[in-house]
Amino acid sequence: MGTESISLTLLLEFLWMGSGAIFCIIWSLSNLVKHRKKSDFLWSFILFSTGLWLLTGAFMFTGFYLYFPVIVFIHIPFVFLSASFLYHYLESLFLEKEIKIHWVSIFPSLVSMIFLVPYYVSSHEEKLNILENLTHSEYGAILTGLNFGIKLSILISVGIFLIRDWIPNVRLSVFFTKRAIYSLVFILLIWVDLLVGSIGFGFQIPLFRKLSAYLLPILMYFYYFTRELWEPFVSDVRDNIQKSKYEKSKLTSVPLEIIDQKLYELMLEKVFCDEDLNLTTLADLVGVKSGQLSEYFHKRYGFGFYQYINQYRIEEAKRYLLEPTERTILSIADAVGFNSKSTFNRVFLEKVGVTPTDFRKQVKQTNSSN
Repeated sequence: MGTESISLTLLLEFLWMGSGAIFCIIWSLSNLVKHRKKSDFLWSFILFSTGLWLLTGAFMFTGFYLYFPVIVFIHIPFVFLSASFLYHYLESLFLEKEIKIHWVSIFPSLVSMIFLVPYYVSSHEEKLNILENLTHSEYGAILTGLNFGIKLSILISVGIFLIRDWIPNVRLSVFFTKRAIYSLVFILLIWVDLLVGSIGFGFQIPLFRKLSAYLLPILMYFYYFTRELWEPFVSDVRDNIQKSKYEKSKLTSVPLEIIDQKLYELMLEKVFCDEDLNLTTLADLVGVKSGQLSEYFHKRYGFGFYQYINQYRIEEAKRYLLEPTERTILSIADAVGFNSKSTFNRVFLEKVGVTPTDFRKQVKQTNSSN
């Protein structure tokens, strides 16, 4: 009975982490199919790497690696690369910077692949022997160090971004707004997970390593179901960072009326309908630097790039909703530049006070009563 209970427990643990792995991999592929921007590619890669990490953890922590030892370390090069990509992704998300991947970003991943070669050229029995003696051999210490290194690299990557761009520029009050609370909980849990895992590998505490592995699926499920609440928080943080960087004006040499006129012409051409439009691209079209255009929006209107573009997208969407021939809400969202129906609904509700569907119904009722 005891053996059966242990077997059932191991099976449930394997299924828990395995389900999280499959979830992340499917999510990454779905995101890659739906979106084509560089930032979406980076996010898809991060999700895929997380899925591999969970999958290898499922085998390692349950002992099923004995049947398939080749999978145990396959995640390491991917996660090292994800740590580098994560920094660029955060820069794109919060600073609206163009993504430029430098060869240095892939260096840790390449080094890890070199260290893993002896393991992968070994026979099945040799792999098992290496795994059984991880704490008693020099090569085992290297492999354990790589596992510790991937957690540390993520902490360093995120930490550098926070120290350089987040902490000096974001007011603490942003984190305690009603719509930021879910994002704050998610960020704190991510750090706790990475910290617990790092301590587990650094001090060889199996319980901490397991807790870190079992918490990760919860975090990914939590983020998936609350990610629509993440976008307003990102917008608030982005605005805080941009505003705090305008202490020294970058617009003194740029005539504002020229920017006014150029933006007016571009909006007439409906460039806002391009879902891939970002601050850098629009700045190039206007003929200024992205930092100058960002400062222009905040000084002229009191809000940032996305709020500026979204107001034009919503006005265009209202025009489509008023047309006699009804189009689906999804097709209208696509036509005006939103990359998802849920984002379109949320922004429309914020700007207009009702959902697109209710707006259309109200207009119909008003017309019929007249």
